[in-house]
Amino acid sequence: MTPVRPVLRRLLVAFLAACVGFTVLVVGWGVVALTRDHTPRETDSTRAQRLAGLHADQHPGKGRYYVPQDAVLARTPDGTRVGYLHYRLGGGDDVNVDDFLRTYDLPGPGGPAPLPDDLRTALPGDEPPEAALLPEAPGSGVHRQVYVVRTQDGPTGAGDVYVRATGQSS
Repeated sequence: MTPVRPVLRRLLVAFLAACVGFTVLVVGWGVVALTRDHTPRETDSTRAQRLAGLHADQHPGKGRYYVPQDAVLARTPDGTRVGYLHYRLGGGDDVNVDDFLRTYDLPGPGGPAPLPDDLRTALPGDEPPEAALLPEAPGSGVHRQVYVVRTQDGPTGAGDVYVRATGQSS
């Protein structure tokens, strides 16, 4: 019976070593998971919203924000960032053009103006040739053009908002 004991001892030692190794791996994985930064990666959509001054973090205390249906971030040949955003607002009591303007502290729309060609090219879809242009907000530090198209047939307040924002590269 003496030859059986060394085999059992070796198996027991190997099993205990595997358990210790597994425990070390699990503890290491837990430490990495707890110390890792859990903020989501910034996307082009987020960058375009920040460039336009329409990101939720830039309007604290509002309790709400809008997510663009389409967002494109591009650069001009001289390195200037250009963000294009399209918000589709379904209308009704909660999601409407007036609430969008109020949420982001935007002035009321002015007269009709043609949408820039680069905005119409950048955003996929059926952008209108012109829309009501909001006046530039003085002292906002953001160069953006905001166009509002209210839907004639549909729920009250329904419409589309198109945004073209520019800024220097950072």
